[in-house]
Amino acid sequence: MKISVRKRFIALDQPFRVAFGTISGLDVVEVEASDGGAVGRGECCPMGIYGQDADATLAEIEAIAPLLRSGELDRLTLQSAMPARSARNALDCALWDLEAKRSGRSVWEIAGLPAPGKITSDVTIGIMAPEATAKIAATLRGASMIKLKLGGEADLECVAAVRSVLPDIPLFVDVNAGWTLERLNAMAPRLADAGVFMIEQPLPPQDDHLLDEYNHAVRLCADESCHDRTDLDRLVDRYDYVNIKLDKTGGLTEGLALAEAARAMGFRLMVGCMLGSGLAMAPAYMVASLCEVVDLDVPLIVKDRADAGVHHDGRRLHRFPRELWG
Repeated sequence: MKISVRKRFIALDQPFRVAFGTISGLDVVEVEASDGGAVGRGECCPMGIYGQDADATLAEIEAIAPLLRSGELDRLTLQSAMPARSARNALDCALWDLEAKRSGRSVWEIAGLPAPGKITSDVTIGIMAPEATAKIAATLRGASMIKLKLGGEADLECVAAVRSVLPDIPLFVDVNAGWTLERLNAMAPRLADAGVFMIEQPLPPQDDHLLDEYNHAVRLCADESCHDRTDLDRLVDRYDYVNIKLDKTGGLTEGLALAEAARAMGFRLMVGCMLGSGLAMAPAYMVASLCEVVDLDVPLIVKDRADAGVHHDGRRLHRFPRELWG
């Protein structure tokens, strides 16, 4: 097997502000795994908030590649040979794609999942002034669900701005670990009154134990606090949802296993993503078919439309072509 890897930059159409900073684009790492006849591809987006970057991810993939080339590792043994993070994600997804191309079967068939058609997905509004928030919300009347980023200077005013133009649309908020317990307990009842159905990652992961004192006015979703199955036990009774992202799980293999384990433990399921092209969205689409909340709206915000890959019509994701992946 031949393994090749490269880094490239994906730019956003507009800068996007979240609680930990403003993003205008990010480096992604692409992997190709080929056996001389078929080629499988995968992509990951290493994030600094998890102590990862593209150059270190390239080096990590290149270090493990000889074991894949020699046949000493395959997709399943890769799970214990590498930690659950971005490098393994790119390799894992490339190996899923390669298996599909070799066998002539779809990834859906290999995974034992039904192939859905269109999947309802949200649209995200970043942190901005309330007036700008209302202006953006007014363009999203056809959306199926809104995710609003909070952790700025005017959180409640931004929620009110969305509700002023979209009074009935399903709405949840994402704090990206930007609050304290005191702020969460103060904000949650107000958000409940505004019809917010979920708060994503209100506190830093190291403060999860403080959620034992949360007033539970709104359901919570673990994002930064949930990477793979090893995290689930400590999330019980603190979070209601888990957000499955393949760059956190280390690929589709663990992503599907996490979904099964989380659901068995009573968690509700959400799927999200880092920045990426359609090559990253396609395997996440598979997880989306299992989830109640789908947050895969990156195709709407990348600058180069060729990067979108998976079509998002502002309300739904359309199933990706097999030429792209799987």
